[in-house]
Amino acid sequence: MEKSNKIMVVISPDPVVRNRMLKRLIVRLGFAITPTDAGKLIKRSVHDIDLPNAYFVIADLYNFRASPITTQRLYELAARGIAVVVGVKKLPPEFEFICTAFYPE
Repeated sequence: MEKSNKIMVVISPDPVVRNRMLKRLIVRLGFAITPTDAGKLIKRSVHDIDLPNAYFVIADLYNFRASPITTQRLYELAARGIAVVVGVKKLPPEFEFICTAFYPE
């Protein structure tokens, strides 16, 4: 899978489905070999990650509207080529242009 310079967003209101999709995406991106290994890379929130020193950002749940500064920082990281993968319950329409969305099959 080719990495685009956008924030990759896994969209599902169900946390179990969202977590499973995150694990599959992490394996497809090459950060892990198995979904079990991928689960070890997922943080609960973006705020649990040291963003200035991160090689990648993978978080289970993120709210785009909660912190515009953090959203801007994530987009800057993605634009520089760093993998930014977050899970959301619903993607606000005003953020669709900076994101690549993944929905449940």
